Amino acid sequence: MIRYPRSSGPRKFGIVLVAGCLTAMPLLGKGLGQSTATKEFQKTLTLGTNQTVSLEHKFGDVRIHAENGREVKIAATIRVQAHSQSEADRFADQVRIDVSRDSQAIKIRTVYPSDDSKFFVVRIGAPSYSVDYDITVPSDAKLWMKNNFGNAEINGVQGWADLENGHGQLKSRDGGASKLTNSFGSVEVTGADGNVTIVNNNGSVTVSTVRGSLDIKDRFASITVSNVQGAVTISGGNGPVELTDAGTAKINNSFGSVNARNIHGELTVNDNNGAIDVNTVSGGAQLNTSFGSINFANVAGYVKCTSSNGRVRGGPSGSEVYVKTTFGEVSLEQINGPVEVEDSNGAITVREIKGRGTFNTSFGAIEASGLPKGVRATTGNGRINLSDVGGDTYAKTSFGSVNVQRVNGNLTIENTNGPVNANAVKGDVSARTSFASTTLDDIGGTITVDNQNGAVVVSAARTSPGCKNISLKTSFSPMQIRLPADAGYDVSARTSFGHITSELPVTATGVLGGDSLNGKIGNGGCTLSLTNSNGNIEILKLAK
Repeated sequence: MIRYPRSSGPRKFGIVLVAGCLTAMPLLGKGLGQSTATKEFQKTLTLGTNQTVSLEHKFGDVRIHAENGREVKIAATIRVQAHSQSEADRFADQVRIDVSRDSQAIKIRTVYPSDDSKFFVVRIGAPSYSVDYDITVPSDAKLWMKNNFGNAEINGVQGWADLENGHGQLKSRDGGASKLTNSFGSVEVTGADGNVTIVNNNGSVTVSTVRGSLDIKDRFASITVSNVQGAVTISGGNGPVELTDAGTAKINNSFGSVNARNIHGELTVNDNNGAIDVNTVSGGAQLNTSFGSINFANVAGYVKCTSSNGRVRGGPSGSEVYVKTTFGEVSLEQINGPVEVEDSNGAITVREIKGRGTFNTSFGAIEASGLPKGVRATTGNGRINLSDVGGDTYAKTSFGSVNVQRVNGNLTIENTNGPVNANAVKGDVSARTSFASTTLDDIGGTITVDNQNGAVVVSAARTSPGCKNISLKTSFSPMQIRLPADAGYDVSARTSFGHITSELPVTATGVLGGDSLNGKIGNGGCTLSLTNSNGNIEILKLAK
């Protein structure tokens, strides 16, 4: 980016070869000659009703500011540097400031001697030149400006403005509705009483305090926006985006992060190869990225996150949350509604949600607690740990352990090649696994265990009223069941290459201590079915 100080001398620009011809452009830097010429231009006109102030310029800075009254005051400083004084003076005299007017506009145009011919040969040491403008207009004036190779600054002009600049900074302060276009230079807007549109390329954009909507398109630079009352639309690329205190917002970006704070409405972010960080949104949020993380907090409405190759972290937030990602962990807490997570090759951690949880991943663990409406957790090749669940619970995995604590509902566990442990379940329990142990303690409802090549250790609830049906199966491992002393069961127990023993009195038909037992504990009533092969079966008294 090229910056020109206000006190700079004449600009020079490089020689460009086009189709075998030399096109004249002022050369950047100091010229070979040391002689300079300066010429001042001034003109004042009265701006009529509905007239526009129009400026077409290049090679110099532009400053336009507002004053009371209806006058347009034009001041220009022409600077020329040449090999000799006479050449500098002669060239300065040939630079024209054309001012004209019609019913629609006051038109200002800079005409350089080189503009009279499209192609001509440039000799080394030719004059370099610039023109700087200082223009005063009424505060309600409408502006049209086109400038190139210079900075432009507009202050206090409340009328509509269409401002185009190139190869320099473009600034607008305390203006009205406007469109600003720039390239190879920054754009800065501070205070706008209307809608603002900005199109930039290869330069940063900074905007604050807009009392209308804002639309920004920019590439290869950062975008920073704050305090916008209306809706915001941002399309960036190859640079970070930061948005603070705005209305409904939509942001598209790539190869740069997105940071959004205090959004008073809905928020949509589509990013690619960049992280997303969101905090405090009064509406819902849709957050999409790849190869970057997503972080959100304090989102009042729904949250929908889609990511790949990046982690997702969120909370406290939301009426409901949906997350889909791959190759990244998901961590959520304090969500005021249901949560659904679809992951692949990443761990899931969830704490304190007010709605039902649905979690699905592969090659990653699931850790969840504080789930008052129940949970469904499915993974492969990863462990599952669930606790403090207020409703029905389902857990499925393989090649990983399952541990469940304190469930106020029914529990279903499906596993292979991994141990199963559950404690303090008020409802029914169904557990299936293989090649690993199953341990269930303090179970209030019916109990069903289907295991292979793994030990089974089960205890019924100590305080549960009455008996509940129990069915346990395993092989090549011991089986142990603990029951209240006052419970009544119809017992059917079978094993092979093992023994059956009981601490509770059994009215038996069969040989106690043999490989089969049929009878009653107490007065009977509930089913107690115990099936094993190549392992012992123990019926024990539950300690009070």
